[in-house]
Amino acid sequence: MNNLYSQLNAGASLPNNIQQIKNMMNMVKGAQNPQMMLQNMINQNPQMQQIMNLVKQSGGDPKTAFYNLAKQKGIDPNQILNMLR
Repeated sequence: MNNLYSQLNAGASLPNNIQQIKNMMNMVKGAQNPQMMLQNMINQNPQMQQIMNLVKQSGGDPKTAFYNLAKQKGIDPNQILNMLR
């Protein structure tokens, strides 16, 4: 997640970090309490706090936040989503 945020902010390409992002997604999905795990990540990581602030600025909708940030950086959000599948 941190690398995704950093790379979107830098406008860099993502292929090198897609596996890391996938691993984090699977870790959260596999957690007994995914909500608690995410909250702990947010509390312990300033970059996750920045992501949550971005989501809050987008009306609490992570999808909107992702698409808006990708658009600002000139990145095709669908390309990123396809890599994560």
